Amino acid sequence: MYGFEDRLREESFEVTRIDVPAVSPKAKEFRALCEKNECREYGTNWGCPPGVGTLEECAETLRTYHEAFLVAKRYVLDPKNVKEMKRARDNLGDSSRRAADMIRPFAAVKVLGDGGCRYCGVCTYPGGACRYPLQRMDSISGYGIDMEDLFKKAGKKFAFEDCAVTLCSIVLVGKARK
Repeated sequence: MYGFEDRLREESFEVTRIDVPAVSPKAKEFRALCEKNECREYGTNWGCPPGVGTLEECAETLRTYHEAFLVAKRYVLDPKNVKEMKRARDNLGDSSRRAADMIRPFAAVKVLGDGGCRYCGVCTYPGGACRYPLQRMDSISGYGIDMEDLFKKAGKKFAFEDCAVTLCSIVLVGKARK
């Protein structure tokens, strides 16, 4: 309807319409993993906890959307190679943000992604407001969403690999504006 699905598919992404996800019963476990800060993103940007808000606030945000799309792409790379992973995450983030920009004139849109936002070189968190709230990409895990369950419901396989990684985003779309 908005044209973003075809564009993403042209960029080799899989796009699957899914139910709008909800905060998982396992959400506190996911937040505990975030708090361990193994990714070094916790408390550093508006897209990760605690910047994304409480789990209750995330649940409320999710309830305001009416459609959702899982955007995924498998990258053949060494997941331990920081430069390759950054390049793959940037590719996913840039493409997902362009998709959101295509939807924005017609409906509210929010993108959730793998890891923190990473849009700005240096985030204003926690001292100042987000400079680019329309481009902000919040963490799927930070929202308490169970990706394994989400993939299963979408009929997709969720697996960790030694020589590849599948990165994904969720594009949330609100009611169409009249």
